[in-house]
Amino acid sequence: MFDFIILGSGPAGMAASLRAAQLGRKVCVVEQDQLGGACLNKGCIPTKVLLRSAGIFSQIKRAGDWGINVKGATFDFERIRERKDRVVNALRNSMQARFDDCGAEVVSGRGRLRGPNEVEVTSPDGSVRSLKASRLIVATGSSPTEHATLPIDGHRVVTSDHALRFKSLPKSIIIIGGGYIGCEFGYMFNEFGAEVTLIERLDHLLNNIDADIGKTLTKEFIRSGIRVITGEAVTNLDVKGEGVDVHVKGEVLDAEKALVCVGRAPNTSGLGLVEVGVRIDRHGYVEVDEHCRSSVSDIYAIGDITDRGQLANVAHRQGEVAVESALGLDSVMDYRVIPYCVFSQPEVAAVGLSEREAGEMGLNVRTGIFEFRQLGKAWVSADTGGFIKLTVETSSGKVLGIHILGPHASFLIGEATLAVKMGMGLEDLATSMPVHPTFSEALVEAARRLLKDGL
Repeated sequence: MFDFIILGSGPAGMAASLRAAQLGRKVCVVEQDQLGGACLNKGCIPTKVLLRSAGIFSQIKRAGDWGINVKGATFDFERIRERKDRVVNALRNSMQARFDDCGAEVVSGRGRLRGPNEVEVTSPDGSVRSLKASRLIVATGSSPTEHATLPIDGHRVVTSDHALRFKSLPKSIIIIGGGYIGCEFGYMFNEFGAEVTLIERLDHLLNNIDADIGKTLTKEFIRSGIRVITGEAVTNLDVKGEGVDVHVKGEVLDAEKALVCVGRAPNTSGLGLVEVGVRIDRHGYVEVDEHCRSSVSDIYAIGDITDRGQLANVAHRQGEVAVESALGLDSVMDYRVIPYCVFSQPEVAAVGLSEREAGEMGLNVRTGIFEFRQLGKAWVSADTGGFIKLTVETSSGKVLGIHILGPHASFLIGEATLAVKMGMGLEDLATSMPVHPTFSEALVEAARRLLKDGL
């Protein structure tokens, strides 16, 4: 008998397991695939390894900007792939070591709920084992969404999972979907020399965040050589011979491959959730409260299956909250301040409310933009593109949101998140003293600009 059985070992399951073990509980982790879930094996980590190589290659090609002469720079995609696999394997081994250290038992197989306190696990060899626990936590993650009119075959028409297994780079690729996955893959393939077309049915890329950010990224991608089509939906896709034909905007586009990035769907089918009374919405997401508790008191759901932002950082915190709540610590999720990052070039990061979101909530706000080209560190780094945009409540001066497009956005968003989470006022941010010269000065300068303009 365990205190917790956790289905899935991605960021959510991992965090829950470690927290439960830290609190002295007996833990069992059930994993049907490889430790680390989609994030480690098919998402966050392998894509960032590829993007890191793409970024370094980009800098080498620009070496002349720093007075360094480099001639004939090339890359070896096979070695890049091998490094990706080494990194993933190293982190997977590290995860196993952490489970061993905390005493968590890892059971390989597919789990299915047989009651609020029982899981039946079918192992890879077909044998079945019944496990019992005081509480169950479901953290089975998500998979790329398949599209009814886009026939994914894993060869010519692929998902991000398939793209990470490419043994060679396609000469041309059409990416359908301009969210963070499409943008990251679009940047990477373009940097490595593929002919990239990126199609987004809404009016700009990254349509879920600030419009100024999304529209500027669209322009930057076009400037880098990516063909971007926005405001148009794909009407048909045909696999023909050694390539694909994609119909959009009254035009037929051809490429070697098509990458479908239209979202991710929760892995909740076949788990026995409905049978034991867990409520699931029409999209397949488990309905949970602020404690990550499902409609069945001893069953919790965390991560991508909860429709609360399919981000690893959200999943990690949900794992901690679920365990703490189950043990009576009254821990709750706060979804108001969730940082978000896209690891393209330029990088994009955001936290808090955008100008549009604040308006939809009826808030009276002002916004201010500070461009990196006005920053000493940006000139030192030969990277002066992009900007920081603040959303500030007019009456109180409270910083409600910070959106960043440009160099090191993924680093700056940590400071920005603290500012929004702590409810800092514009004057608090404007009077802080960052080190000079650093990119952090841009946050302060943006606040000073708004104060100067009379907020």
